[in-house]
Amino acid sequence: MKTIIIIILACFSFRTFAQSGKITIDQAIEIALKNNAGIRSARYEVDLQKELKKTSIDLPKTNISLLYGQYNSFVNDNNFTVTQVIPFSALGSQGALNRSLVVSSELKKASTENELIYQVRQTYFQLAYLQTRHGLLIQQDSIYEGFLKAASARYKSGEAYLLEETTAETQRNEVRNQLRLNESSITIMRTQLKTLLNSNVLPEIPQTSLSQLSFPEMPDTTVLLANPSLAYMRQQVDVAQNRKRLENARFAPDLIVGYFNQTLIDVVNTENGAVANRGNRFTGFQVGLAVPLWFLPHQGRAKAAAFNQKAAQSNYQYYQITLQGQLQQAEQQFTKNINSLAYYQTSALPNADLIIRQAQIAFRQGQIGYTEYLLSVKNAMNLREGYLQTLNEYNQSIIYIEYLSGNK
Repeated sequence: MKTIIIIILACFSFRTFAQSGKITIDQAIEIALKNNAGIRSARYEVDLQKELKKTSIDLPKTNISLLYGQYNSFVNDNNFTVTQVIPFSALGSQGALNRSLVVSSELKKASTENELIYQVRQTYFQLAYLQTRHGLLIQQDSIYEGFLKAASARYKSGEAYLLEETTAETQRNEVRNQLRLNESSITIMRTQLKTLLNSNVLPEIPQTSLSQLSFPEMPDTTVLLANPSLAYMRQQVDVAQNRKRLENARFAPDLIVGYFNQTLIDVVNTENGAVANRGNRFTGFQVGLAVPLWFLPHQGRAKAAAFNQKAAQSNYQYYQITLQGQLQQAEQQFTKNINSLAYYQTSALPNADLIIRQAQIAFRQGQIGYTEYLLSVKNAMNLREGYLQTLNEYNQSIIYIEYLSGNK
């Protein structure tokens, strides 16, 4: 199988690319993961959530107050009071939400990486297909150019009609038009790959980059558990659940603790008759609750968080079912492509080579006319074109299955 591919590729005369700067698929993925702006943004999001994790215990500002004046007698006294409100949500629910948000950002980064790897591989192998097709079109151009020269010589010598020469010229021009279109498609794919790599130059890949990808076995739906996008959607359920718990915790009363230190000048101790002066300090503490009197806003936020959790659960289930359907369709597409590929490799390609050789010999010896010759060449080239297209679709189906499987 691989031998046939190598023979086909060796027969194609590719346009020569500069040897410097040619990258393999592994190098392309590595460069993309390093330079792509979307990946950098995902990394920043992870750093952001890790910093916000430090706000898990976020207490309101401590209240420090001084009371000075005649609050006890005609003499000026002073009172220092320190109070602190401790929200009930700071006792664990905020920390659980922050931790789940960190995990969510990491899974989002993994999902972004998985999507980028898929796009790079998809673009890379599409570019490889177009370059290989370029070689096939050059081979066709060479065949039709030879046919045109022969038809022109036959027409000048009176052995053929003008129709034969015109037909040969039309076929050659059609192939050259396909070459120009294919070159434009190559430039488009290189530009797309350049964007994914965040590169300053158009990347080039080796001429032999189009090969049949290996695929050990057909995966089942359990591989979707490794899909980072599905894991991210599943994590959103956990985030919504922790957010709901936080809103319920905010509905609870806040704890208030305080400490005071003050003077009580001229106050008499009833036990021993001692009189307090400025050097005597009186201390104590206070404990209280801050109870919400207007419950409607808290109820609204709590119910909204509950609906958000249900929405996250529903989104996760829908996404899971969607991925399962996509995987089944990808497997069916793979089966169709591998069967078609086996046909081309075992029957169509060898016959195509034989048809071209026999048609050229028969045409030169005058055994067939130009109509039969063109029809034979067209059929053979269509077989080769069909093989390349099937090989590309086969590779793309594997790339898609591996993307759904998390590129593991």
